[in-house]
Amino acid sequence: MMIKKAISLAAVGMLMLSHAYAEDSRWSYRIGATNVAFDASAEVSMNGGRVPGGSADASDDNALTFDFGYVINDSWNARLIVGIPPTTKVTGAGTLPPILLGRIQYAPAVLSVTYNLPQMGGIRPYVGAGINYTRILKSEDANLTSFDADHAWAPVLHIGAEADINRDWFVSFDLRKLYLKTDASGFLGPQVATARVTLNPLLTSIAIGRRF
Repeated sequence: MMIKKAISLAAVGMLMLSHAYAEDSRWSYRIGATNVAFDASAEVSMNGGRVPGGSADASDDNALTFDFGYVINDSWNARLIVGIPPTTKVTGAGTLPPILLGRIQYAPAVLSVTYNLPQMGGIRPYVGAGINYTRILKSEDANLTSFDADHAWAPVLHIGAEADINRDWFVSFDLRKLYLKTDASGFLGPQVATARVTLNPLLTSIAIGRRF
C-alpha cells in the first residue's frame, strides 16, 4: 500500500513538474500551414536590351511549416520559421506573352524578433522585424531553357498573435511580409533573357504550438 501511494505521489509530482517546466520554458515549437502570396514584377532584358513593359508573375503556394520560438525576456521573442520547400511557376506578364517560363523550388527561412503588445483577453499580439534567406533548390526549364535564379536575402516585417488552449498548447496566426528580389536568367530560343525579379511575398501562417 505504501509503495502504491509513493508511486502515485511521484507520478503527481512529475506531472506538476512537467506543467511547471512547460510554463517556465523559454522554448516553443509550432506546426502549421503557410500560404505564400507573391506580389511579383520584373525588369526584363533580351540580349542586353530592356523589354518595354516586360514583366513576370509567380504562382502562389501553400506549405507545411515549422516554427521555433525563444523567449528572450518578458517583452521580446525570437522566432524562426522553415518549411517543406514549395514550387512556384514563373510566367510572362506585361507585354510578354503569359507563357510558362519555368518552375522554381525554393526553401525560405525567416528569423524575426518580435515585441509583445498589451494582451487582449486571452490573445497575445506581437509585432517585429527580421531577415529572410531564400535558397533556390531547383530550377526547371519550360519555355526558357537553362533557366536559373539566384539565392536571395530580404528584410521582413512580422505581426501575429497567440492564444492558449491550455498550459502547454496554443494556437497562433502570423503575417510576414518579405521584401524579396532576385536575378533570373535563361534562353528564349537563341536570345539571352535576364530579369531583375521582385517577388515581395506575404506569408500567412496558422499553426498549433507547444512549449517545451
